[in-house]
Amino acid sequence: MEKSNKLYIGPKAILKYLRERNDQDKQNKNIDPEKINLSFIKIVLKYFRLSKPHQKRRKGISEYQHYPKRLISEIGSLILEVDFIQRFIKGQTKPVHFIAFSCKSLGLKQYRRVSAQTNKNVRKELEWFFNNFFIPDAVKMDNGLAFIGSASAIRTIGKTVKFLLDKKIIPIFTNPRSPWNNGSVEGSNSVFARNFWNKFTFESIADLDKKLKLFNESSLWYSDYDRSKIRKKEDKEFIPQIYFIRRVYENQESEKGEINILNEKINLPKKYITLYTLSKWNLKTETLYVYFEKEQEKLLIKKLRFEINENCEF
Repeated sequence: MEKSNKLYIGPKAILKYLRERNDQDKQNKNIDPEKINLSFIKIVLKYFRLSKPHQKRRKGISEYQHYPKRLISEIGSLILEVDFIQRFIKGQTKPVHFIAFSCKSLGLKQYRRVSAQTNKNVRKELEWFFNNFFIPDAVKMDNGLAFIGSASAIRTIGKTVKFLLDKKIIPIFTNPRSPWNNGSVEGSNSVFARNFWNKFTFESIADLDKKLKLFNESSLWYSDYDRSKIRKKEDKEFIPQIYFIRRVYENQESEKGEINILNEKINLPKKYITLYTLSKWNLKTETLYVYFEKEQEKLLIKKLRFEINENCEF
């Protein structure tokens, strides 16, 4: 495999490489693409002990806690997940920051080095992504201040959120301290570590940027990304709204359930404690809807007036 642009490893990468070689060399009688598939490659790697034992993942937790998977998928068919990564180069005290982009439905992963984890850099790099790849229906993020905005003011709309809404993109915020809510980009971060960060020794920032460019090219190769196949967004009325994935916690004083949205505490029936909800803030009507997913059905469990902070420019 050419190290210049194919940095991914594993059965899928091997299969892609063999098929490309076969397409390039029609006279090659040693490769029959019809007889080679992922299952065959996995068996060969296992036989020669070239693959690690598969670790069974713990399943059922998200289903048991009613994580609103189906409700989130209904927000849009193209959901982009975004996150920051921080690393240290050996011999340097300053951290190196990256922003990661991942779209599960396309298998697309891209990474950019940034000067710091700021909302300005988030907006700048989102603009870069939209110009070079596609404009998603929604962007899923954690509750870091660079994404969500103020740490203390209630019901405000941060700069990153306003930037997305201006482009008719719906922001989705995950539950605090629950990285698995952003599973695609978190998995992408492990790919970043395995196939890039832990694979090289970086002599300088310039060297790092050069290798990062090759890694991004390799990621495009691995995902079979084709911009021409992405549908154009429908030109329809856009209703500005923000979604919040929130797990219900117990309020020790009232013994009721409680979620926190933009520093505003919202009471819920105690029967929902430990379970997940999905809240939609309609900015046009300034109304908050709290939904619960049960057997893939959407149940409205609370509706309330949720006014935009008067000090917020929107």
